[in-house]
Amino acid sequence: MKKKNQGFTLIEMVIAVSILAILLGMLSMSLNPVIGFRVQRASGSIQAAIAKTRIEAMSRLVGEMKLERKADGFYISYYLDRGKNSGVKEEHPEKISPAGVKISYMTDAGEEVDLNTPGDFLILTFDRETGGFREIQTGVLDQTEIDAFLNSNQNISFKDSGKRCSAILIRGGSHTKRITLCQATGEVDVEEL
Repeated sequence: MKKKNQGFTLIEMVIAVSILAILLGMLSMSLNPVIGFRVQRASGSIQAAIAKTRIEAMSRLVGEMKLERKADGFYISYYLDRGKNSGVKEEHPEKISPAGVKISYMTDAGEEVDLNTPGDFLILTFDRETGGFREIQTGVLDQTEIDAFLNSNQNISFKDSGKRCSAILIRGGSHTKRITLCQATGEVDVEEL
């Protein structure tokens, strides 16, 4: 006896696709708050790190914050030195978000710089005299450089890039947070876009 090739009817296909579309819609709605939470957490962590760096930079010889992209997400590290042979201390990097969140920063020239690739970073510090932000740093100061400055009785020469950071953008899904940096005062303002 010959069997008929039984395929799906058009109605069965429409119903299956409709059910799949509904399930995908529910899944995306349930993931949106999770992504929003990650953006909120990263934004809060960066804001707190900037505040901590400001306090440390005003009371120490060196106080720098490094926001870095690694393979599994974004991390913040602090580089601190009191001077007088105390040594540069790097605090253990703190993970602030998974790799799915996108972080970039704006320069004072209006250029947006993405921190997409592992190893990309942003280093911020403050001017002790004015309390405002210094230029973006091209690298952190190491102990040899600090000792050379201390032994020569000169002011520390930071690794200024010639550009200033005007804002940090944190994106995930439909959520975007903008941390605006006030160059003169060292204050920050956070807004949801």
